[in-house]
Amino acid sequence: MQIKTYTAASMKDILSRIKNELGSDAVILSKRELRDQNFGLSAKPLIEVTAAVDYDSAMYDRQAHITAVPSDSLPKTAVPLGNLSDDIIELKEMMKELITHTGLDVRQSNPIRKKLIASGIRQNLADIVLSKLGKQAKAESVRDLLSKIVQAAPPEQNKVWVFVGTTGVGKTTTIAKIAARCVLNENKRVGLITLDTYRIGAVDQGRIYAKILNIPFLSVTAASEFRAALAKLDSLDLILVDTVGRSPKCKDYIPRLKEYFDRVDPCTFLLMPVATRDSEMDTTTKAFAELGVDRMIFTKVDEAVASGPVISHNLIYRIPISHLTTGQRVPEDIEEASSHAIVERCLGDMR
Repeated sequence: MQIKTYTAASMKDILSRIKNELGSDAVILSKRELRDQNFGLSAKPLIEVTAAVDYDSAMYDRQAHITAVPSDSLPKTAVPLGNLSDDIIELKEMMKELITHTGLDVRQSNPIRKKLIASGIRQNLADIVLSKLGKQAKAESVRDLLSKIVQAAPPEQNKVWVFVGTTGVGKTTTIAKIAARCVLNENKRVGLITLDTYRIGAVDQGRIYAKILNIPFLSVTAASEFRAALAKLDSLDLILVDTVGRSPKCKDYIPRLKEYFDRVDPCTFLLMPVATRDSEMDTTTKAFAELGVDRMIFTKVDEAVASGPVISHNLIYRIPISHLTTGQRVPEDIEEASSHAIVERCLGDMR
């Protein structure tokens, strides 16, 4: 899939650029209003649109035409519609030109479509998948296609693994599970470092896990201390780093984390609970992208009613998934991810 983000003063300009650069088969994935910060208080509103076209055709040899998604199925913007009424009218008119009706009715009449959406997969992505497969799409062919394009991969072989995410996503417990497996199953020499000195009990929790596993544990409060801790643990095979959970809207949080990891070159994992709204997943991923996210870990699979958002997020952001966590038990409730296992878990017994 090719994904591009466009910013302009009007929706008409953006749609024209999308059509010229991605073609009439493009699908709009998200849309929001921004302020042009270059003009201070006199800033004019800008529109940011993320669009995508096609999937990795080399990975799946069935050729079928992908049509655009109707505007009423696009993700809703947080901006009041009254502020964009003219552009919305333009959008609807221009989207009519981008939509090829042949095939759209076929998708909507396919019972598999409702099942995909019910599983948590975004509506526009479900439409793309069914368009790719054609009018005879069946559950098994959907599974086959998704298994080929969902990206899962083991962690990169960096010595330092950093775990980031918002508050309460399960970073500390996930680190304990990974540490236990590395120590007990792989005989690796592992060390723990925590930057989370804000949350009550966070340091004690990390220290208890380290004591049980008989591995070193260090707590740091500044970037200089972090580098000293890395030097102290340099002889180990793997260093796992727990970070403070913060809202992605906290403006100084990501820049402060970047100071810690400057010139460290870690493998960075972004943790995300499966039961998270699509819009919040988008906001969180875009915020943490500044750190250079290498792998996704989806947590609390056992608490989610539907696991389809895992597939939706992966198809849009293309960040390989390394693990899924399925409960609180340490170290049992964690799985190494594979494309096939992710699809089976998300789609269940869909027929």
